[in-house]
Amino acid sequence: MQQLRKKRLRSMILLVFIFASLRMSALGAGGSPREFMVSVVANAFRSDSREYRQLYGQAVLMPQLKLTCLVYGNFSIWAGFGMVSRQGYIGEVGETAQIDQTLLSLGAGYVQKLSGKLRLRGELGLVRISFKEKALEVVQRGSGVGPKLEVDLEYFVSKRVLVTLAAAYCRARDEMDIGKVELGGAQAGAGVGLVF
Repeated sequence: MQQLRKKRLRSMILLVFIFASLRMSALGAGGSPREFMVSVVANAFRSDSREYRQLYGQAVLMPQLKLTCLVYGNFSIWAGFGMVSRQGYIGEVGETAQIDQTLLSLGAGYVQKLSGKLRLRGELGLVRISFKEKALEVVQRGSGVGPKLEVDLEYFVSKRVLVTLAAAYCRARDEMDIGKVELGGAQAGAGVGLVF
């Protein structure tokens, strides 16, 4: 568990470093100070795997941190970090199971202003999903990479603060001894963002 936390922390630090560099580049090129956004979203994640849903529930909580930088006109690049930690129960043997997942994603997007306070954002990118699952005293680890599509509706409550509704789908899988393991799924959530 401690190694998993360290891995997550390293991923978050890397994201911050990348976007801090992008921010400095944008400002150096005469970019606007309002071309950078940090958002935190609480998502409900529904796995593509039926076995996952039977064991851990139809939907699980997935907090996500996302960093976005406008690079040209309405076009942006972004990176996100999400995580899931969930305990399930194996009724047949009366044992618990634990899964920890991390979702690291990046890509490009386009934002369209709908009104003075409302805008729509579409994004496409790649996601790497890694997991660690402990069940019946057996620990399994794996990861997979696949596409991610996201649509966000953003509403500005003030000049720099916005609320967002997000919906996304990602697809990734891993090859294991038991066969193909589906790691992706659909997510929907709400959160807040800060624009600089």
